[in-house]
Amino acid sequence: IVSSDGYILTNDHVAVSLDAEIVVILKNGDELKGKVLWTDPTLDLAVIKVDETGLPAAELGDSSQLVVGDPVIAIGTPLGLQFQHTTTAGIISALDRTVEVGTERGQNFMEDLIQTDASINPGNSGGPLVNIQGQIIGINTVKVASAEGIGFAIPSSTAKAIGDQIISHGRPLRLGVLGGSLTPALAHSIREQTGLKLAVERGAFITRVIADTPAAAAGLAQGDIITAVNGQEIAGMRELRDAVQQAGFGGRLRLTYYRGEAQLQAEVTL
Repeated sequence: IVSSDGYILTNDHVAVSLDAEIVVILKNGDELKGKVLWTDPTLDLAVIKVDETGLPAAELGDSSQLVVGDPVIAIGTPLGLQFQHTTTAGIISALDRTVEVGTERGQNFMEDLIQTDASINPGNSGGPLVNIQGQIIGINTVKVASAEGIGFAIPSSTAKAIGDQIISHGRPLRLGVLGGSLTPALAHSIREQTGLKLAVERGAFITRVIADTPAAAAGLAQGDIITAVNGQEIAGMRELRDAVQQAGFGGRLRLTYYRGEAQLQAEVTL
């Protein structure tokens, strides 16, 4: 719960869909009917609203200040209600991790994730990753099933930006692309597997363009590689997302991108 008037952050794979029936169970046992306001499998984030006021709201910390080795606590309900309110402890194992996951919209690269060895199991999803001051610095999302002690959380900075936009505008600020950061190793792999001719080896590589978004209106397509925003070179998807957030609602971006070996430009209105 991130606001006293009932806004709640969780995972997309917990909320499932906009028309899902949601029941929110408070720690005192009260059950509240929830409504999914927004959900996105590419970020694995969702915003839920309950019709209630005066709720205790959690404090979101600054995930950008984390360093490897910081102690953290994960809270959740693993494996069913029998183990509700389970708390596990660990450390920040790594930062800025990229994990490839499958979504209903195709393969997606989740970037900038926090890696922790605090035990995260099925049912912990959507629960908080908390620093030693009791501030939420991440939202637990996925774990590596074939290994022990490798779990991931969405940084609080990402979750807070989305939550604030939903609360104030009713929708998030987005460009409308799936993809990841292109590296020389990834470029080599793409060339070998697909035969695509890539003119560059750095940039934001688009794996899919979502319909009815600014990216679709600008004519961007699968396989395009965005290399600069407003004339400033970018190394990958993080810089592209940062540029979108800085431009804000109604902002305009001039994107330089490659389609095959051809360099093109597009004007995007957010």
